[in-house]
Amino acid sequence: MALLSWKKDVIAIGYDLFINGNLVGEIRNERLSSNSYVKVNGKKYFFESEGLSHKTINVIDMNSRKQIGKIVFNFWRTKASIALFDKEFIWKSDNFFYRKWSIYSSANNPLIRSKLYKGDSFEVNNEVDELLLFCGIVTLVRRRNNG
Repeated sequence: MALLSWKKDVIAIGYDLFINGNLVGEIRNERLSSNSYVKVNGKKYFFESEGLSHKTINVIDMNSRKQIGKIVFNFWRTKASIALFDKEFIWKSDNFFYRKWSIYSSANNPLIRSKLYKGDSFEVNNEVDELLLFCGIVTLVRRRNNG
């Protein structure tokens, strides 16, 4: 298991993400919208909110300009389905107070689990794609900001 953690940047419009203390990428949020730019290992992605309620987020590869994934929240934003590279994942709360979160495979195996009560670090299965990690963080941030 690896440890994923993140830190807000100085001007609070984004996050730097670390795996076992090593910087692996960043998230930058647009100030006037719910969209985000993600950079992971030199690759760039755009997380575009859809509709007025922002319950759907399209994941777009900036190089090919093609949609490669989608995040869809349930009505109360307590759970989200993540479709990425033709695979399905579930992001959901692990406790009643919505303070601990996990991402599960379609076979209900935990791939990412929050470690700290305040939710600023996660235990990560070593086989998890790093873009899925970023999908989890973007989902968590959107849940906190809009939930």
